[in-house]
Amino acid sequence: MLESGVYGYHFVTATVSAHFPLDRQGRVDARCCLCQFYRYAARKCGLNGAVCEYPEKYVGSECPFIDSLEDDDE
Repeated sequence: MLESGVYGYHFVTATVSAHFPLDRQGRVDARCCLCQFYRYAARKCGLNGAVCEYPEKYVGSECPFIDSLEDDDE
């Protein structure tokens, strides 16, 4: 199919969900290392390939879920 080369790309979008644990006070423990999409061996996000900074302590600055996590805090 690609014998003549690539003319362009067709982009698609997917919606995914992740779950993070809550403590007894209802606070979210959101850290990259607790996300099912985190790739431990590479220390990267499995969704966007970004390197996760301090994955055992925080959510990385490139996290695709960051907006949703901030909305839950309000």
